[in-house]
Amino acid sequence: MAVSRERLVDLLIDPREDLDCEVKNWLDLSNSNDDKATFAKAALALANHGGGFIILGLVEADARMVEADGRPATLDAYGQDLINGIVQNYCDPPFHCAVHVVVNPAGASFPVVVIPGGHRVPVRARRAGPNGNTVQNHAIYIRKSGPRSETPQSAQDWDELLARCLRNRRDDMFDQIRDLITGAVPQAPQPVRPARLDEWGAASRARWNGLLGTLPPDVGPRMPHGRYSFAYEIIGERRAIGIGELPEVLRASVVRHTGWPPFWYPTRAGIEPYPFDGVVECWLGNDPETAPEDRDPAHSDFWRIHPDGLAYLIRGYQEDAMEERRGRPSYAPATIFDLTLPVWRAGETLLHAGSLAGRLFEGPTTIKFVAVYEGLAGRSLASIDDRRFIHRRVARQDTITLTTHIDAQSIGANLPEIVQPLLAPLYALFDFFDLPMQLVVEELNRMRANNY
Repeated sequence: MAVSRERLVDLLIDPREDLDCEVKNWLDLSNSNDDKATFAKAALALANHGGGFIILGLVEADARMVEADGRPATLDAYGQDLINGIVQNYCDPPFHCAVHVVVNPAGASFPVVVIPGGHRVPVRARRAGPNGNTVQNHAIYIRKSGPRSETPQSAQDWDELLARCLRNRRDDMFDQIRDLITGAVPQAPQPVRPARLDEWGAASRARWNGLLGTLPPDVGPRMPHGRYSFAYEIIGERRAIGIGELPEVLRASVVRHTGWPPFWYPTRAGIEPYPFDGVVECWLGNDPETAPEDRDPAHSDFWRIHPDGLAYLIRGYQEDAMEERRGRPSYAPATIFDLTLPVWRAGETLLHAGSLAGRLFEGPTTIKFVAVYEGLAGRSLASIDDRRFIHRRVARQDTITLTTHIDAQSIGANLPEIVQPLLAPLYALFDFFDLPMQLVVEELNRMRANNY
């Protein structure tokens, strides 16, 4: 729903509620679940109406809209990520809202949320509000004269709602036919960049780089031949858990399917996690009981977790520290890339994300997940346990970034369906290797059966 700046300014010249405009006071969307439900109900109704606006910070007095009491010191609490987190939590299907700070003629600023229309199906509530109030689970809300937001009460209400959805479907179909006739190539909508997750990943990488400064060059904890990192963001309604309570939550969230789980929470002095700048972090690359030159990259993890549901892990390749086993020769560093280890590691980390989401957040949650693999160029795809035969396939590209966005509640039941499309572009770098779904299913079953 593209909206000009002039249209937004017009909304505040003589603000009033209408079928396509809802006015709310200074809702506490960061801390109050009741206020989140109030906002969600308005967003649901406007989405089903065909789109509209929610103006925050106003209240009706003497038949006119005036600024509500309790203006916050800043408007940072009405950020776009927070607004869309509420929408993701309450709306099915979810949609993206734009948030603008608009100045009225008197010079005061107010957040205006743009609710998109054009939905091809009715948008329903995917959860109830606190204590079942305000928003009812699975309810569909529309705008009615008054104006007010409520469920459809008559056959006419349903007819108007369904007719609007059918018109949107018809318009989409006509656009596709028009493109076929004219030869136009429709462009897929570009997903909104996960700026918060990008910033978290960059800050975490910078923190790890800073820790390496005291180490000799080319030692294992520097992961000189390559490394991979996972970063994820949990989006939903966070429980009120302080950093002091976080260690117990993190220990309980560790998913132990292999001998070296992601985000392992050690208790030994010298490598135990510690608080730093509002997060919990752990660096195994500085183990005082092992000399730097004796530490291998695959067991020199650095990880950090924020109470708001942000996590980051960086680890070296196990293939770069392969010792001779049962008479088999070791592999030189930076020469091979194992066929099954990425499947296991991505699967374990996604399961960890689902586990942590269930402990840090309430209700439905979604997860933005980013995986980065570095130091790939020149490596050959191999099976280090000799369980599978692979023709020589070599990667020429050195780095790849992979992303996905999933419901946390779907991870356990649909892990192969998440991991295979996530990792397929990585494997394709090795001379177009097509990652079979059957391989992913078999390896994740082995992992979850502790068969290692």
